[in-house]
Amino acid sequence: MFNLDEHGALLNAVRVRLGELGVAVGGPWEGEAGAVVELAVKSGAAQRYGVEFRGRVTAELATALHFSSSLPPLLLTGHVGEPVAEVLRARGIDYADSAGNAHLVWDDVRIDVRGRRKPVNSTGRTSPRGAGAFGRAGLRVLFVILSWPEAAAYPYRRLAEMSGVSLGTVKTVIGELAGAGYLYERGDERRLARGAELLDRWSEAYSITLDAALALGEFAAADLSWWHDAEADLLSQGVQVGGEAGASVIDPHLRPASLTLYADGLPARLIGRHRLARAENDGNVHIRTRFWQAPVPESWIVPSPLIYADLLASGDPRQREHGDRIRSSDDRLKRIDRT
Repeated sequence: MFNLDEHGALLNAVRVRLGELGVAVGGPWEGEAGAVVELAVKSGAAQRYGVEFRGRVTAELATALHFSSSLPPLLLTGHVGEPVAEVLRARGIDYADSAGNAHLVWDDVRIDVRGRRKPVNSTGRTSPRGAGAFGRAGLRVLFVILSWPEAAAYPYRRLAEMSGVSLGTVKTVIGELAGAGYLYERGDERRLARGAELLDRWSEAYSITLDAALALGEFAAADLSWWHDAEADLLSQGVQVGGEAGASVIDPHLRPASLTLYADGLPARLIGRHRLARAENDGNVHIRTRFWQAPVPESWIVPSPLIYADLLASGDPRQREHGDRIRSSDDRLKRIDRT
């Protein structure tokens, strides 16, 4: 539900700036999937948007932003620099900020204001909430909670075992998530809240902080078709499929051009059997460290939050588009977005 107390200052600041451009802001109202605003110009042309509020947006977060509403998307934020603006325009996301930058396109309306500097006293949130939870170790704990939401209620020790971090790290992360409003207490249990926003932030931080640190090796394969029929072989060696190959298992519209494997170490038998050759920077088989322990025997593909983050971290518009597809179709991701 839209919280005016939380976003009211940002909304009012943006309303003033848009007013200077001749755009009136109506709402917000509560829509089927979040807040809705209506923008109108003096000619009478108007457009309703499904709106997301963010105090601060990086280019990585702009890549990961997800809009659940069926209405055209609109981002309202403290400041949009050109790198962020490029990502938003490429994704077809309209935006406006409290500095006066805006990109709004509907019917015959075309508004494109760029280059205005960030206000000295920004009305948006400038300090990231629960920032310590998004360090390298904290991201492991967050991944477990996003992949198995019931794990939010697990004892700290079990969370530490599943995420491979210290007990102290788990306590810190849980405390920060609760303080930032991503976890709440119901009876004797902790529950996940604002899952869609948390998944956006986790995907952003994963691409910056954790993704590159997981690399075990890059390999080249002349033929990638073998993995389709290798489920038993992969599972027997403790190997799981992620990235665009994993995404193609969820939704077969994607034809993967690469294979991402997660394992506890380099799977020598698999490498030899399928004649994977060491590559420098242009390999099509990426082997990465599995950084979690599943609470129950898991599928041969990694949990979908990691597949989604892999697609966004690739920087490939085709994979990013497929990330949006699986976020709207995968049961686990839809459950996160509903929290």
